[in-house]
Amino acid sequence: MDDDVDLGIVAPLGCGVQTGAGAMINVAHVDETSAVAVFGCGAVGMSAIMGAAVAGAKVIIAVGGNPKSLALARELGATHTINRKEVDDVPAAVRKICPAGVDATVDTSGNQYMMVNAIRSLKFHGMFLPVAAAGCIDHFDVGGDIMMPMRTMKGTCEGESDPKTFVPQMVRWYKEGRFPVDKILSFYDFSEIDKALADTSGGKAIKAVLRISKQ
Repeated sequence: MDDDVDLGIVAPLGCGVQTGAGAMINVAHVDETSAVAVFGCGAVGMSAIMGAAVAGAKVIIAVGGNPKSLALARELGATHTINRKEVDDVPAAVRKICPAGVDATVDTSGNQYMMVNAIRSLKFHGMFLPVAAAGCIDHFDVGGDIMMPMRTMKGTCEGESDPKTFVPQMVRWYKEGRFPVDKILSFYDFSEIDKALADTSGGKAIKAVLRISKQ
């Protein structure tokens, strides 16, 4: 299938990419009426942005702290960006864009402050999707943040995707120019594994892909 697509492009689709994109498409069921916010602009967050864009969301807000990543988020489909380091109140900044709040938020950071801000950026009946594999919230107002606004916090893993169908779908979107996953990839020879790790930790690479050369 799709032998004309570099395996280096396809390889990352099976984990972080389908997690972000699937969260928007399979779980939040984003469509052209939707307004969403993505907290964290790493590989999963960028994939959520691309997923929301391919689903036609009318508003896609990227929330992060790296100006370079936020600029890339725009290229991938974000309609708005918020630099969390430059605002005192992220939910208030979201409401300057969507006065009622957004329909769905995804947190990819696992940071408790980001997660609380993601919850508080939702409108009534909005859905919060935590997709980071780690993190905890020490305290938040269950009554004020969840119950009274009738919001949903939903656990989800791997974007609740069926890889046999969802990965080929992402490949088709990529070939159509609608899912530019190549823009978040950096390629390294396997011998450069330490550099790949350092670049990822240092923010130079969003999604590092190792190539194992034929001997």
